[in-house]
Amino acid sequence: MLVQAATLCLALNIYHEARGEPVKGQIAVGLVTMNRANWNVEKICPVVYAPKQFSWTSIKKPSEYHPPTHNKSWKKAQNLAERIIKGEMEDHTKGATYFHAQSVNPYWSSSLERTVVIGNHIFYASR
Repeated sequence: MLVQAATLCLALNIYHEARGEPVKGQIAVGLVTMNRANWNVEKICPVVYAPKQFSWTSIKKPSEYHPPTHNKSWKKAQNLAERIIKGEMEDHTKGATYFHAQSVNPYWSSSLERTVVIGNHIFYASR
């Protein structure tokens, strides 16, 4: 049950943060989530729903967190989340714990080390 809930939280994060990105970018968002959770399944949902950490949880109301069930992007996010949790994906983010769209310049980005740019997102790790 715990893995099922964690997979749902991770899939929701991938779906809402990166569904328009290339697959590598979707995986990267999932890996950032896992890196923040220290790869502990019990910490995935708290990481996803921590205040002001992911834009979609600030914009959407909890009642809107449910994805469309008959949607290709949602099915892909679910599959990627399952594979990430199983440890089937190499961390091509180089340990990133933060990311943002290239169209913004958040104040915190200068205090971190840029690790990789994938699609529309820039990824960062602590220095």
